[in-house]
Amino acid sequence: MSLKSTLMLTAVAFGYFGLASAQNAPMKLDLPQQQEPSSASARPALAPRETTPAAPPRKEAGLKLQRPAAEAPAEAMAPAGKAVDESALRFYASQGDTARVAAEIRRLKTLHASWQPPEDLFTGSTVAIDEQPLWALFAAGRYEDLREQVATLQLEHPGYVPSADLSGKVLIAEQRQLIVAASNARDWEQVIALATENQDLLVCREIDVLWRVAEAFASSDDADRAIEAYRYILTNCDNPKERLATVQKASVALPVKSVGELIAMGKRRVGGGSEFDAVRLDLIRRSIGEVASGKSDDLPGDRDVKLIEASARRGNADDAGLLGWYAYQRKEFGAARDWFALASKASKDPKHLEGMILATRNLGEIAEAEKLAYDGRNAGSPIRKAYIEIVASEITGPRATKLLPDRQARIEEVTSAEQSALGAQALGWSLYNNAQFAPARAWFERSVAWAPSEEAVTGLAVAAQHLGERKLAAETIAKYREQYPMVAALAKLQDHAPSSPGAGRKIAGRSKGGGQAGYIKQTIALYEAGKYREAAAILDKHEGRMPVGMNELRGWAHLNAQDYREASRIFSEIQKKTPTKTASHGQFLSEIGTRGNPHRWWDAN
Repeated sequence: MSLKSTLMLTAVAFGYFGLASAQNAPMKLDLPQQQEPSSASARPALAPRETTPAAPPRKEAGLKLQRPAAEAPAEAMAPAGKAVDESALRFYASQGDTARVAAEIRRLKTLHASWQPPEDLFTGSTVAIDEQPLWALFAAGRYEDLREQVATLQLEHPGYVPSADLSGKVLIAEQRQLIVAASNARDWEQVIALATENQDLLVCREIDVLWRVAEAFASSDDADRAIEAYRYILTNCDNPKERLATVQKASVALPVKSVGELIAMGKRRVGGGSEFDAVRLDLIRRSIGEVASGKSDDLPGDRDVKLIEASARRGNADDAGLLGWYAYQRKEFGAARDWFALASKASKDPKHLEGMILATRNLGEIAEAEKLAYDGRNAGSPIRKAYIEIVASEITGPRATKLLPDRQARIEEVTSAEQSALGAQALGWSLYNNAQFAPARAWFERSVAWAPSEEAVTGLAVAAQHLGERKLAAETIAKYREQYPMVAALAKLQDHAPSSPGAGRKIAGRSKGGGQAGYIKQTIALYEAGKYREAAAILDKHEGRMPVGMNELRGWAHLNAQDYREASRIFSEIQKKTPTKTASHGQFLSEIGTRGNPHRWWDAN
């Protein structure tokens, strides 16, 4: 053994027994003891696959993560018969790094109790091998194949040791690969453990590793160490794109206040402003977006909002749309429509058009909203759905009028294209209420086929009843009565439905006479003339002082006046005191009326 080797081994032995020196660290972040990594069994050939520290490829002072002061936990024993992987040991020896040589010897002795350090540790390879094929495998990222090839060469050429350059780069590449894999698996504890054992990877040249370590800290609820990692990058790394990406990543991982501190570290640009102004705007957008989506009540400052407004007026459609939803959430529908209109000029994104339609509708300009939605129907499903929601409310509500052919054709076109159960149901009730029972039934059938609902099933049953299709009505009720309460109520009434038209009017006939005051005759006359609202108003004045029959008439008057909630309340009170079949019918119909689908199925036949 040469004198040099003897001296080096003596130094290693001295370090092995406890006096190996530690590296100086420009920045230290305490690592919890439970995060100390454990090593698995040794692997053959080039470099260890456990948590063996990667070799230092350069002099750059990287981010330092301090290991626990306590003694490292015992390594797992390697399975019997496993070859001892001395590649890392030889690499550290080639670098003259006695501290790491001592640490690696301790690790290998733990894994292989009978193993002894090689005598030629500091003499290097005695065999010259062309390593170009190995470098090709390294460049292709085929590290397993490279390991196998090195093992083969060592069998064929005893004494061959891979060059320090190749060994070091493979060690680094494999440890980087392990960190990336742990990060992708969101195993944050393992990311931190691997980084702690491979701190030479925590340098600007390995920016992706630094980002992943910072993310691991942030995701482990350790914001302080995450901030330290991000600060290290901003203090030491100069690549403008990487610096901007660093703050952007931090803005997602850290609280807003902490991100603000990082933004303040930005370099000033020659033309004014900071290199991180874009991130500041993104934070403002996030704040506005949280208010717009209802997730937050913390309004951004006027100055911040004006920055986004300026961006929107310069043609940023996304900012204009964001301001539109912000105003919409605050019920400032006029301002919302203006912002959505500006966004729509700069972009064909259907969300901007959808916002403009909804804002216009909420301004009470229903016809204009309907036109906007129909004209933009080909922009996408959200626009067709908005159109259907508008017309469904209009054609089935209390003020609904008979559909004109052109409007009906437009509604049918969009409803069919979207296969909208809501649109089909609305068409069904509109047609039903205008005595077009056959087409009404057809649309109810489509609605039930596309997406069954209580209203559509009820409509199908009563339309079939009106057309005399009692088998279809009975089958529909039987199929859905357990699923929908209104259908169950319809089932109870089915066997007791009035047999002739105008059942509501017959109440008035039964209530005549008896020496009642003159208001009764007046009310009956108004009711028979179809002036239901006037009749209801007179009867309301005499509430509590009229016979049961007149109270039922009062309920029917409110029902026919489309005052469904009051009608439902009146019929409910009657049913509690003196139940009748006609009051039961009235209550059922009032309940359906409150859902925006008034109909009079009892006028069948």
